[in-house]
Amino acid sequence: MSMTDYQKAAFSERLKRIQSGQQFEHADVVGHSTQVRFNKILKSRPKRQPRSFVEKLMVIIAFFSGMLAVLIGRVAYFNLAKIEGLPDAFYDLQQRGMILFAFILAGLLMVAFHLATRQRFTALLVGCIVMHYGEVAVASNAPELWAQIFSADYAAALAEEGKDYRLTPAG
Repeated sequence: MSMTDYQKAAFSERLKRIQSGQQFEHADVVGHSTQVRFNKILKSRPKRQPRSFVEKLMVIIAFFSGMLAVLIGRVAYFNLAKIEGLPDAFYDLQQRGMILFAFILAGLLMVAFHLATRQRFTALLVGCIVMHYGEVAVASNAPELWAQIFSADYAAALAEEGKDYRLTPAG
């Protein structure tokens, strides 16, 4: 048998398998029962699982946990920076100190609330970023609350910086 005759025979066998309903090319590697089982699994399973109410709620909790982690990190570093006698390196951290506290707290919240899935982790990070960059807007709209949490000077500085972000009843 020459090479072309062998190729023609292999091609005609392949066409017979395709026409008989077998989708897999190599019958000797994947048997018919395996193919039927996979077809049943793939047919019965929906393409994308819909999110349950609990999953949607956990994404929201993850978002607010990220915001809370940044806020508590900022408060913790702000209050610890007032303490005299700590090493100079601690005072030099400034913004990085808050981020360090927020990172540790976010990790603890991930473990406590099981926020390690992709959607929850993303929501946690988005919450952290929103609070980090949105603190000026929050402080300018609630300067009394910010003066109670932090010092009055810090709250006034943030309120002045975020004067363009103030919400008014007229819009």
